[in-house]
Amino acid sequence: MDTQLYYAPCGYIITELDGRILEANEMISNLVGESSRDLKQRHVTSLFTMPSRMYFQTYFSPIMSTHKKVEEMYLTLQTADGQVPVLMNAQERDDQYEYVFVKMQTRDDFENELISAKRQVEKILEDTDYANGELQKLLTELEYKREEITKANSRLENLAMIDPLTSVKNRRYYEDVLTAFLIRFKSEDFTFSYLILDIDHFKNVNDQYGHAAGDQVLQELARRLEQEIRKEDVLVRFGGEEFVILLTDINERLALKIADRIRGNIENSEWPHCQITVSIGVSGVKPADTKDTIFKRADEALYFSKKNGRNRATLN
Repeated sequence: MDTQLYYAPCGYIITELDGRILEANEMISNLVGESSRDLKQRHVTSLFTMPSRMYFQTYFSPIMSTHKKVEEMYLTLQTADGQVPVLMNAQERDDQYEYVFVKMQTRDDFENELISAKRQVEKILEDTDYANGELQKLLTELEYKREEITKANSRLENLAMIDPLTSVKNRRYYEDVLTAFLIRFKSEDFTFSYLILDIDHFKNVNDQYGHAAGDQVLQELARRLEQEIRKEDVLVRFGGEEFVILLTDINERLALKIADRIRGNIENSEWPHCQITVSIGVSGVKPADTKDTIFKRADEALYFSKKNGRNRATLN
């Protein structure tokens, strides 16, 4: 980073496309209270409050994929001294993201409205019966606003469980549902099998055709995987080019057959840009399983598939 950018009067960060910080200038270091060196290799979302992190993760990638830039995103930094509201602009350049952060004054219209309503109520209480009617109107309006906020929070919570690129469930949802499945397995007459699926040589797709083409392949694969499973099964984008499928009330032997059917259908389908294949690891749930142990068995099976020619399904 050159000297002018390092001492610029606004926060400036450069990250990899996956969000890991490569460089940070003096202003952003001062805002968050950490040195530029300590910020390196952290994920950019670690600088935000939890609501801002959810907002960023939901909207940043789709906007950036479409426009190659994001303008006027209002976020809040989490610092040792409290929260700092900022206005963020970003752009993609040379396979990196550049961010500019400008500190701004806190504006909370809803809180100001509540303060104004409270003052009105205090005045109304000193007046006549007419005032009681006005008070009831204000209370009704406030209750309506609370309901709207509750609905908005629920929508945000649902969005936080969705992968923005493929529109299937994400890693956060995976953690919750796998925990629930293990509890049901140990307390009810319920079983399931675990499939982890990885696109073979996916890096070649990105390198040869570009990341936009790679994103298109991931979207198309997610769509086809949804068609391969039942509504009671669970499909999750686990990360990168990996997907996890939880097959409910399916034992591991049948799960292996289903995995091989999925693999074959993918191999024999037409794909944008280039033909793809997948490798799959399969494991059935065991009595002593935790989230880590069932994942480890399936991941070892996936590794075996990869090491033994790819485009195959392996049971462990």
